[in-house]
Amino acid sequence: MNVARLTILFVLILGGMTSAWSEEETGSTIDLKAEYRLRGIYAEPYDLSGTDVRDMRWGEQRLRMDLNFKASSKVGIVMQLDVLDGVLAGDNGVYGQVPSPNFGVSLANKWPNLSSWEVGLAPGRDPVNPDSYVPVLAPREPIDVNLVYGEVVLPVGLLRVGRQPTGYGSGIAIHDGGRSNRWGVSKYTNASDRIIFGTKLDEAIKVATQGPGYKADLSIERGVFLAFAFDWMVQGQPQTFGDDLMRGAVALQWKVPSANWGGLRWKNFFAQVVATNLFNRNFHSDIWSFPAKLEFGLNDLRVSLQYALNIGSTMEVSEGFAELSNRSPSLQDLKAMGARALIDYKIGPVTLTLEGDYATGDADPRSDTSIDSYSFARDVNVGLLLFEHILAFESARSVSVGVENLSSLDAASFPISEASTEGRFTNAIALFPQVKVDWVNSRRHKVHTRFGVLFAWPEANGVVDPIMTILSADGNEISDDAVNFHGGDPGDYYGTEYDLQIGWVYEDRFHWVLEGAVLMPGNSLQDEHGDAVPSFLFENRFLFLF
Repeated sequence: MNVARLTILFVLILGGMTSAWSEEETGSTIDLKAEYRLRGIYAEPYDLSGTDVRDMRWGEQRLRMDLNFKASSKVGIVMQLDVLDGVLAGDNGVYGQVPSPNFGVSLANKWPNLSSWEVGLAPGRDPVNPDSYVPVLAPREPIDVNLVYGEVVLPVGLLRVGRQPTGYGSGIAIHDGGRSNRWGVSKYTNASDRIIFGTKLDEAIKVATQGPGYKADLSIERGVFLAFAFDWMVQGQPQTFGDDLMRGAVALQWKVPSANWGGLRWKNFFAQVVATNLFNRNFHSDIWSFPAKLEFGLNDLRVSLQYALNIGSTMEVSEGFAELSNRSPSLQDLKAMGARALIDYKIGPVTLTLEGDYATGDADPRSDTSIDSYSFARDVNVGLLLFEHILAFESARSVSVGVENLSSLDAASFPISEASTEGRFTNAIALFPQVKVDWVNSRRHKVHTRFGVLFAWPEANGVVDPIMTILSADGNEISDDAVNFHGGDPGDYYGTEYDLQIGWVYEDRFHWVLEGAVLMPGNSLQDEHGDAVPSFLFENRFLFLF
């Protein structure tokens, strides 16, 4: 009994997750955390070298609820729901079409409907021309179930089963969709249908070697944690095993809240390494990923370093792109990597930050060459405008053309969809110095400003639109056919972005944030005539926490 009580009661960490349970039995409880967010966004222009999409303005909202049902201190069920996620303010659409407003006369509007916007084909336009795709209204589900999983504390560790976060916290490989961003907001929860087991490795060893008389340290703030996970990524047809895509993972984490090493005072030391293997039969996929993170504080200095490497091979990407280029699919090698460095230095109320971001790109999208592109997790925001909005819109238009071309073909996969960045940082080297000033920092009120200047260059040989480049390829050499997302030269500079943020927090429950950005485009954003105009963004955001 003593060994059972003293061996590990928690944790699993895969991307920074921590969870704790009391040893004492308790009755059934329900814990609820909720946040409601309303955003108003204005951007001009969205298309830097066209006239169809000039100023964009919209308001959207989201209610997120995290529920934890505990049958006892050992067993529970966790759920996360998003309500009205991305739903536009108002009663929107065209009556009799999809989406349709609730009322045919806008003056008679009594309540709003459920609609959002996406990139779609404008009526009567050429479907194989990227400029034909503009923001269009689309229906939206009222409720999204992000997570549902059960967890149980066993005598030797913590077991979780179900649809759960792939990782916890903010990382370039995985982001849990929480409020860890310095700029902008989080919109996605990276999740997997998985079975995962974790234990506190150092205490398990001590218990085994020192016997039942040893009182284990059950703290989740310090120690060495080990976890194993198995994910069902895709099951496909139930009667076919070859189309299944699965993933195995092992994670090791070391946490030290404070220490005196080498005569230096260390704070919040955090080191983690993860190894994952993604595999299936149909596309001969065998991909290994190795994300790692190191964070620590030294007096007024705070450092966060991240690195991720993807290696392996697959035919899945080639199967789709080969259809576009009339080539035979081939087994492609994959070697892609990303990195991020954040260094904060605090001087009184002022925090100076130097941020560097790196993600490999691919200047040759043909189906018989290697895959070199790496993308950060969707919610790892680098700036406010360039990657989050401009490149997201440009790449979505190009992907729409690719889907139109593949829709009439019997393609085995649609990898072109991944060319839509959806705001992800990819194919880029960025330098992002910032300064934050805490003007008021009291128990009731907190007021700050943050300013940054983002400089960004393509990592590969320019910014290459994979869809239009493949469709226009006319020989064995791809460099003379490569174009960017505006049909211009791939270029060698994204541009310079100036970001400003003003924030007020009241009682730690209400956040009001104003953000603005100005993008001065470089040659990688210019069209075939060398045209690209500056773009501006303004966002007004309210957040309520429960």
